[in-house]
Amino acid sequence: MNLFALSDLRGLRQEHASDPAYDLARKHTRNQLVWLHERIYGEMRARKWDVYFRPEWSLSPPNVSPDTPVIDALCLRYTKAEYVARLMQKQFGGPPLYWDDCAWLGVGVDEQGVFVEWNIPASARLDALNFYNKVMQSAPEKRTVRQILAELGGEGTLTLQSEREEVLRVRCARLVDLNVLNTTLEKFVPGVHAWNIAIRFLVTDNRLQASSAPDELLYRLAQLYGLHQYAAWSPRNNFLNALQPTSAELH
Repeated sequence: MNLFALSDLRGLRQEHASDPAYDLARKHTRNQLVWLHERIYGEMRARKWDVYFRPEWSLSPPNVSPDTPVIDALCLRYTKAEYVARLMQKQFGGPPLYWDDCAWLGVGVDEQGVFVEWNIPASARLDALNFYNKVMQSAPEKRTVRQILAELGGEGTLTLQSEREEVLRVRCARLVDLNVLNTTLEKFVPGVHAWNIAIRFLVTDNRLQASSAPDELLYRLAQLYGLHQYAAWSPRNNFLNALQPTSAELH
């Protein structure tokens, strides 16, 4: 038996995503993500990954409400430690940071199937700038990113979005090519575009059988963690200045 079933996708389809009648079905899918979390988080902590579970944020709500009128995906997300987020906000200013304003790793389900993702939301301006400043400073930094992308083994797709509209989509295997990476970085505007790399599975994929899914999905998270660790701001990975340029000044 697979961890997720085709029936888990029904409540996430466009025609049902705002229907409270599918809240129970979505709750079942969310419970599967809880089950997954209970089996992988201990290993993440044992490996000393610098991403954490936030009870108030990490699991998507399954019920339609005024705050979440449309639920087209359910996610399990991990992000930086609270003290790191507070330190980043204190050091570089700006409005108070919420968890949606930081880069994250996650596992999710939508109408297409299951995905493992590394996401820098458009609102995560500081993490995006940290990544952008670091990768653009030298050829060796770009080489490091290309090596991490190559380790994905041809799987994974990068999507740039602006206000939920797709700006660019490219397979990670192509980003290993320096010219393609340069072209992509030229189009990326921190604070304007969401940067998302996702590895996708069909719910019927044999790798997602309940007995093997935790190991498989943790393996994919580990691959993307290399990018997150490279990019996300922390006191030991600081490529920001006290006063940051605006998005318009970058391009």
